[in-house]
Amino acid sequence: GTSLRETTGDGTFQRERQQQGKDLISPPSSSSSSSALGDIMGETLLELREMREDIMALREEMHYMKEEMRRNNRMRSQDSDQDYQTEGIYKEEEEKRETDGLPQQPQMRSLTERVMRQKEFDYISKDVEKWAHRLLFDEDGEEDGWKEVMCNKMVRKKFNSDGSTKCYLKWMKDSRKPNEEMEDDTEYPCIKCYSTINAPIEKVCDYLSQESNMAEYNDLVIAYRDLEDVSPQGKICWSQCPQILFIKPRDFVTFCHHRWRKDGTQIVVNQACEHEDAPGNAEESEGKICRAHALRGANFISKDPDDPNKTRMAILAHANPGGGVPQWAMKTAVNAVAPIEPFKLFHRINARVSAFASKNMEQKT
Repeated sequence: GTSLRETTGDGTFQRERQQQGKDLISPPSSSSSSSALGDIMGETLLELREMREDIMALREEMHYMKEEMRRNNRMRSQDSDQDYQTEGIYKEEEEKRETDGLPQQPQMRSLTERVMRQKEFDYISKDVEKWAHRLLFDEDGEEDGWKEVMCNKMVRKKFNSDGSTKCYLKWMKDSRKPNEEMEDDTEYPCIKCYSTINAPIEKVCDYLSQESNMAEYNDLVIAYRDLEDVSPQGKICWSQCPQILFIKPRDFVTFCHHRWRKDGTQIVVNQACEHEDAPGNAEESEGKICRAHALRGANFISKDPDDPNKTRMAILAHANPGGGVPQWAMKTAVNAVAPIEPFKLFHRINARVSAFASKNMEQKT
């Protein structure tokens, strides 16, 4: 392992949602009844899709628990005739096995560990979403430490000719822990961007959900793979970015989680973590890639309230390049990349989504 703000620059999503609420409260006119019916049907479809996803996730969990219980029962009959009905008795038996030099029973523990691990990451996803929503939609302007990043003049006509993409930068400490718990006082770059895509949200999400399309719009990810599915909506991934100026290639291990809100908004959040299947190197060394950290991030993808055929995106990314890169070097790299890459990203998504949708239409016909 894409938050977006008002493209007009004079409002927020919250005000728009309030206005939408007023519009729904007032009686619809005859000329708008067809549009209102369409909105109701669209919301109903979104509700049904969300219910279907919940049912599928529950079915997967039940199937996993059923298979796990079968394995546990087989293992119990093979290893011992004793009854492990309570957790206390089971722990005593495991301690005895360890003292006697016998192997522990990993399958017996896996179910409990899996549930606890899923709860841990579910909590992380909710915390990151809350953090991201505050930075994207509650904080605004220099009074909150954000500085607008203008698109580079050399590429502005190509990547942001209509000014639909806005980008802001703020230097922050590691956002994963409260300030009083942090040992690292270094501030790292945090970028938030807002843009409008000229395509319905269904087509945008369909395009972005296919990993094979990533190389078409994102130059900063050159390799990636999944490491572990921690829940039906969350997984841990490994990825690699290319060399950026004098900062050599880096790799990342990141927890990612997605969900749909009832209003049809898709939210994808991420936080840096570690995984035994992809150990990292804290320092640069010959032949080994240094570990960087996508500390926290989020993508909010929602229907444009002014035009159902357009999609609004809001992206937030806070990262630590790792390897002990000094502050001046980080700022040099960010100042070179920020005026180009975010604008290029949205320009490519806009162009590729249109081509992707047209291709799908041709295949259906």
